[in-house]
Amino acid sequence: MRPFVSIGELPAASPSGSDDPCVDIWWWAFDPNGDWRALAVFLTAEERKRAAEFRFEKDALAFAAGRYLQRRSLSVHLGLAIDDLHIVAGQHGKPFLAGHENEISFNLTNTHGLVAFAISRSATSLGIDAEPLKTPIEPEASLMFCSAAERQVVAASKEAERASLLVAYWTIKESFLKAMGTGLLVDPAELTVQLEDGSIRIDRALSEDEAWHHRLLVTPSGHSIAVSARSPARKLLFRQFEFSGQ
Repeated sequence: MRPFVSIGELPAASPSGSDDPCVDIWWWAFDPNGDWRALAVFLTAEERKRAAEFRFEKDALAFAAGRYLQRRSLSVHLGLAIDDLHIVAGQHGKPFLAGHENEISFNLTNTHGLVAFAISRSATSLGIDAEPLKTPIEPEASLMFCSAAERQVVAASKEAERASLLVAYWTIKESFLKAMGTGLLVDPAELTVQLEDGSIRIDRALSEDEAWHHRLLVTPSGHSIAVSARSPARKLLFRQFEFSGQ
């Protein structure tokens, strides 16, 4: 079972928008050996302080790269200068853009070697998560986030497919819970992800008033990206933009 779609198969995103309801995914496979201080000029004083407090340079770099990507994407989509973007944390830490709360939804994720940012004017809730596709997940650890039904699927799968299947379950649940903005109030093991015939569905729907849309993508850098979006639109177009760092 390979639930992932190559991110390059998605249509290219355009700042001019789309006539169809859509979600844009900006992603950047940054150099993991870079120096986060090269991006410091694009960060706020608080963000620079947070970056400097990381114990490991790789974590500081991923944090800085993510914040830079987020500001660049918001600036392009809203036509605002980077310095005019005031991103604040709401309930459970979910960020929003002051003055544009009802205009746009967005979410950010960072991991070693990749940052990704989802943004939409069509989604009322939006979440994104990323992990290296070859992230080792021990069977004992999977008990913390897999439902009984998912563990049965993993056990019945070919051994070569189990690792990517666990990453799929984990990232989809993370993106969904980030979209919900519930923090740790929901146990991931209470959710069951169904991967059938190319479709992705979560059995426990926490809201039925709008449609949920999920995507599992893989990048050339070997990372998994999961996106979850809730929208009144029954169909959502997912688009992608590979950021170069410039």
